[in-house]
Amino acid sequence: MLWAFAHAALAAHLATSFRYGYFRDELYFIACSKHLAWGYVDQPPLVALAAWLSAPFDYNLIALRLLPGIAAALTVWLAIQIAREFGGGVFAQAFAAIATLLLPAYLLLGNTLTTTSFEPLSWTLVVFLLVRLVRTGDPRYWAAIGAAFAFGMYGKYSMLLLATALLVGLLCTRERRLLLTWWFPAGVAVAAILLAPNLAWQAARSWPFLDVVRGDFAHRHAFQTGLTLEYKNFVQNAVAFLLEQFVYTNPISVPVWLAGLGALAFAPAYRQFRFLAVAYAVLLVLAIWLEAKGYYIIGIYASLLAVGSVLLERVLARGAAREVVSAVFLITTLPFVPFSLPVLPVDTFIAYSQMLHLTGQNGTPPRLIQPLYAEEFGWNELAQHVGAVYNALPPAVRARTAVFADTYGDAGSLDFYGPRYGLPAAISAQNTYYLWGPRDYDGKTLIMVGASQIDLVRTLYHNVRLVTTYGNPYKWVVEGPTPIYLCTDPIAPLPQLWPRLRWYGA
Repeated sequence: MLWAFAHAALAAHLATSFRYGYFRDELYFIACSKHLAWGYVDQPPLVALAAWLSAPFDYNLIALRLLPGIAAALTVWLAIQIAREFGGGVFAQAFAAIATLLLPAYLLLGNTLTTTSFEPLSWTLVVFLLVRLVRTGDPRYWAAIGAAFAFGMYGKYSMLLLATALLVGLLCTRERRLLLTWWFPAGVAVAAILLAPNLAWQAARSWPFLDVVRGDFAHRHAFQTGLTLEYKNFVQNAVAFLLEQFVYTNPISVPVWLAGLGALAFAPAYRQFRFLAVAYAVLLVLAIWLEAKGYYIIGIYASLLAVGSVLLERVLARGAAREVVSAVFLITTLPFVPFSLPVLPVDTFIAYSQMLHLTGQNGTPPRLIQPLYAEEFGWNELAQHVGAVYNALPPAVRARTAVFADTYGDAGSLDFYGPRYGLPAAISAQNTYYLWGPRDYDGKTLIMVGASQIDLVRTLYHNVRLVTTYGNPYKWVVEGPTPIYLCTDPIAPLPQLWPRLRWYGA
């Protein structure tokens, strides 16, 4: 019966995954899927492989987002299993499933293909296997943990945070004895063997991902609403990071996972699992020290919710009290689901946001304020505008004109939608697009899309002219109008200029 919650999670994502459009990063992943490799400048290869699997279906949104939806469903199932491992009955398992299913960050990740989409599943799987290892004492679980760690690393390198935190947690408690077996290095060997191709790819290119991390930190900025989630200032970023843990996990669920964390830290009955509480503390310290984004440890919360649900079951008497708590949880949580799952048409969602006084106040127009939703609009229209500039050029000039996008999102959108408007394959100097090079273009004529590198480009071209600007009202919160420039008379051929254009980061 409890499998129904996992099925409900998958059904919710399948029913809404086509509501808006392609997310910025998804268009980039589609481009990467056409250049399959063991690694990419800014990510491991799993998301590109997931995009590649949707190619036979013409990258249909449902097909593209099927694996994230399945990952979300499996995360719900694992939360049920962890609650069961901690002695939870039907109520605890069901509550863990509902809280995990409705966790805002998990709803967003299950509905979009991103590098974080598989993180809740991989992190929860590692914790579940480690809990099983503690409960059974069977050291062979280390091999499975090594494989689960590798799976997580192929999705996102932040799995290293969890592995480090868990190792410190084990070393700081009496469960360090679990490391004193040949199965532990065997598990490490399993992970190393599975990860060798990806690590070799990064090593052969001087670890470009580290440059991406540095570049990502350098380009932090606020949304158009004035909301800032990431700061260059250490203290401000730490405060924002801590506050985001409550927002991303649903304020109504916070007491549940905090109770689970407290039980792991202090309850005598859970002494053998105290290493998980230590691991969470280490995660926080590491993430704050590294000035990470708020969602970088989001994968840990399904496990904490599962433990908290067991405590909730034990505190509440059977019958009415549990029904009341469940009803209150749903009544207070469901109204905010449209902010994490696109259940409403976009204009209805904007009106709903206005009704909640989140936009359209004090004489300002109502706008789309959810930044992830905003990133799903305008890509086809951008390609159409660039196509109009390109096709207006004389045929002889057009034949040697490169279309240069300053971001991988714009480049991915032009590659995806551009052919219908006669555009050639786009080039870009951001992240993995940089490795694909300037193709065969000499750069004598260049259409540049976007303005983030315009100051640099003006030093490389004698003539840079703004031709047109494209804007989409739905994208207001994340970016303003996109300028389109025509650049001619470069100071050198494009292949020589290419290294100067490179930039790694988000």
